[in-house]
Amino acid sequence: MSPPREVSAKAANRIDLDAIVTSVHDAIATRVFPVEAADTGFDQVLRRCVGTNIGSLVDIATGRKTVEDTEFAPILTFAGLTAELGMPFSSLERAYWVGLEQFWQQWLALAFLATDSGDHSMGGVFGNPTHAVFAYFTKAVDLIGDQYKTVTDQLASTGEDRRRALVEELLDGAKPEYGQLLDDVLGYRLRACHVSLLIETGDRHEVVRAVATLRQQTGAWGSLVVQRGASSWATWLGYSRRQDAKALTRIKQAVSQLGMPMAMGGPANGLEGVRRAHEEATRAAGLRSTLAYPGDCLWYRDVRLEALLLEDKRAAHRFIAEELGELAEDSERADRIRETLLMSLSAGSQAKAAAELGVHENTVRMRIRGATELLGDALTERRTELLVALRLRRALGAPGQPGDASMEAAG
Repeated sequence: MSPPREVSAKAANRIDLDAIVTSVHDAIATRVFPVEAADTGFDQVLRRCVGTNIGSLVDIATGRKTVEDTEFAPILTFAGLTAELGMPFSSLERAYWVGLEQFWQQWLALAFLATDSGDHSMGGVFGNPTHAVFAYFTKAVDLIGDQYKTVTDQLASTGEDRRRALVEELLDGAKPEYGQLLDDVLGYRLRACHVSLLIETGDRHEVVRAVATLRQQTGAWGSLVVQRGASSWATWLGYSRRQDAKALTRIKQAVSQLGMPMAMGGPANGLEGVRRAHEEATRAAGLRSTLAYPGDCLWYRDVRLEALLLEDKRAAHRFIAEELGELAEDSERADRIRETLLMSLSAGSQAKAAAELGVHENTVRMRIRGATELLGDALTERRTELLVALRLRRALGAPGQPGDASMEAAG
């Protein structure tokens, strides 16, 4: 008769580790973190944590490792993240119970297979592995509890937990009476002109450096930074007065030079402006997967028309096709004519369009003539519709291009 460790190893050889990790991850994501797991960054950290735990449990159950030999860093990272996001420890603890339940169901199934095939008795498969697995589970829960407390204590000492809670209230629509206490808690003056940024990165230090650079380059007197996801940061830059067109151009240029994926909203004033600027940045960020060429810096001011019209992408593609006809095609000639026509209609003159495009004015005239041949009277009678269709075509690209999932829907 084989010794228990050998039998456990035989059982482990039947394990599809990736399948178990997926099963455990999906159970935890669905039953414990249904909202948070929609955040790609959070889900990646969760999956790494699950993978580490399942791999460790299998190694310990089969005798390949002991609890003392196990690496706990990834699970501590996940524990710290839940604390940083203000999630209750009970959720983290429940995730471990759900994970253990899923793992043990798999191990029980393997044990029954072992006994059915005559490898060994149930006791032989489960004697030592059971003790070792629960020893690992106990230590893991103790460690994540310590890590969670360490991070929450740090957040409390810096006041970050209070800032996050207050910001969440403001973004949820709460309208507290303005007072100096609000500014003191946030470390940020609410009676200001706000530009909101959504920054996508998992590196806190990178966010801090980026915001410090923007403050220096744009003349912002204050900033507010709040983590809202594993790789998502809501930030605000505050200015003493509403920014004019020149100042806004300077802000956009400074953001673009950072080369980080960002969405921008605002400017908007006062207490309500904090929420409004953030909502605009959120809407701009939501377009990133839709636009054909979103770029790093996506400002709601530049795409608010697209944001309004792209709520129904199927209708948008149909509108483009009906208004532009052959000019909507994906060809080099059509691309040149569309670009020139859009610049001409936007600038208001062919001379300005030539200067913006860096071509001779005769080239612009020739391309406009080509547009006239394709569009006929629409160029003079439906200028507004053409301008909108051209902007939508530039935003969406041709049906089926990267960023567009509505090729079939558009017919």
